[in-house]
Amino acid sequence: MTPSSSSLADRLVAVAGRAPDAPFLLRPGRSPVAYGTLARQIRHVVDRFSDWGIAPGDVVAGFVRSRAPMAMACASFPASSTFAPLGSSLTPDAYRELLARLRPKAVLAPDDPGDPLRAAAGSLGIPAMRAIPDASGGFALGLDGSRVAPTAPIARPAHAFVIFTSGTTGRPKLAPQGHRQLVAFADAMIELLRMGRDDAGYALTPFSLAGGVRSSIVIPALAGASIVCLDEGDVDGFFRAIDEFAPTNLAAPFSIHRAILRRAPAFPDQVAASRFRFLRSTAGRLDPDDADALESLFRAPVLAGYGATEVSGIAHEPMPPRPRRRGSVGIAVGGEVRAMAADGRTCAAGEAGELVVRGGLVFDGYLDDPALTARAFAGEWFRTGDLGRVDEDGYVFITGRLAEMINRGGEKIAPLEIDRVLEAIPGVREAGAFGVPHATLGEEVRAALVPEPGATLTEAGLIARLRASLDRRRVPRRIYLVERLPRTEAGKLKRGELAARFAADAGRASPEPPPAAASASPTEAALAGLWTSILRRGPVGRDDHFFLLGGDSMSAAELVRQVEAVFGVALPLHAMFEDAPTLAVMARAIDLARAKPPR
Repeated sequence: MTPSSSSLADRLVAVAGRAPDAPFLLRPGRSPVAYGTLARQIRHVVDRFSDWGIAPGDVVAGFVRSRAPMAMACASFPASSTFAPLGSSLTPDAYRELLARLRPKAVLAPDDPGDPLRAAAGSLGIPAMRAIPDASGGFALGLDGSRVAPTAPIARPAHAFVIFTSGTTGRPKLAPQGHRQLVAFADAMIELLRMGRDDAGYALTPFSLAGGVRSSIVIPALAGASIVCLDEGDVDGFFRAIDEFAPTNLAAPFSIHRAILRRAPAFPDQVAASRFRFLRSTAGRLDPDDADALESLFRAPVLAGYGATEVSGIAHEPMPPRPRRRGSVGIAVGGEVRAMAADGRTCAAGEAGELVVRGGLVFDGYLDDPALTARAFAGEWFRTGDLGRVDEDGYVFITGRLAEMINRGGEKIAPLEIDRVLEAIPGVREAGAFGVPHATLGEEVRAALVPEPGATLTEAGLIARLRASLDRRRVPRRIYLVERLPRTEAGKLKRGELAARFAADAGRASPEPPPAAASASPTEAALAGLWTSILRRGPVGRDDHFFLLGGDSMSAAELVRQVEAVFGVALPLHAMFEDAPTLAVMARAIDLARAKPPR
């Protein structure tokens, strides 16, 4: 069986056929994974899915914890299914909700009976698959059972991926990514960036995000370039890879760029040896002063891009010598961008309005929400929800946001979702979540609430309640008890006023015990103490990232030594940091190691 025509897989197989020995994935300290291996992986997926009864257009959802196999899954699964890459940090309830809406034929999950995704799939009667790595860098697929259950396929166009993103109602939006949409975007970006086989770019963005799939896999793979596959957010690894792989480009969220800028003084030799052609800032706007500092440091342009999960690309800054304009996110990429006035007319050049886009890079609607799809479009124009203008030369400028989304490290978080969970807690009259500036993540989640008269609420207790109901990234780091929430005359919550009121408090720690200490996990609390001692900072939360808090290779090695001394488990460095190196994920790795019987 071969991949269907006009698909992403067709293009990848063609690229592999032209240079089968060329490196596809570059892994620190390991042999490269060749494009020929990718082609064999695609054929393996097509054959297994056919054997198991998974047909083109059926949804398969899940993840692999290790980054390189996950990249291979993202590149190969769309050959025979619509792949929904999931993050590894969701709650069991969140997994069950997503799976119930996606209705996948099978789920790719870690081979661990206690894994929350595998458990959620089992509770819904969905077969689970596992990836079994081989020596070439690919993997064989195994299935719990011989075939998937025969079900009537959901009528939908042929999509490569389904990406979920937060909606303004708090219910995740399921945004399909079409094959033609992705290929057209990749072709436009390859031409714009002049990418080819001699390029090597970093994969640091989560593959569950649209930018992680599009910028870290699809664009470089269709260009025949190499992908430097590092652990998510591994900033020190970024510098070490300069020596090992001589990378030419980086596409990453602005939070990663900021972390790179802070860590650069510790790697002067690598900075001097760098040969970058460009760096791309995705999933949020990099401060112009930080962009200038990075350009001076690496002697390469830092290019802004503007897109959305629903639109592969909206605008992007051009490569030199074509001029860039300070404050602009660039010119239209593969489509048409305009500003639209409140009355529905398209604005004149330089006139501000809501930014809208049309063309072949726009998706065809949300997976299971026609009403939301209707609201997202004004005729043939997709509504971005952002305010901005387009000048006479086609350069796009963003001036504000219509939506109230919190941009935490490139992940869009709906504050209303947090409001509703808080207001369901006894003793809470009303609540409002908002974002405040954060040096690394761009914005951090905070919340304010009005207690019922006579209610005895504490910040630590409220945060503990939220951890049982929300993905850890959505749990506010501070909760303020106030007498009233600011509202308009019509009763609409003024989140911007809350953010302004508490912005000065953004860097202060909670007066209550830090989140990790309030956790039900003794391992997390003890591990937080080690982090605090080694990194010389605190408090540490469950979703804090070791490297983005200032960790480096030396402190990581020291942490491994102390983990062995305190917990009695000898975990190799790569095992500690192969997944997102957050406190919660690391504590789980320690608990799993301690649970294994001695040999």
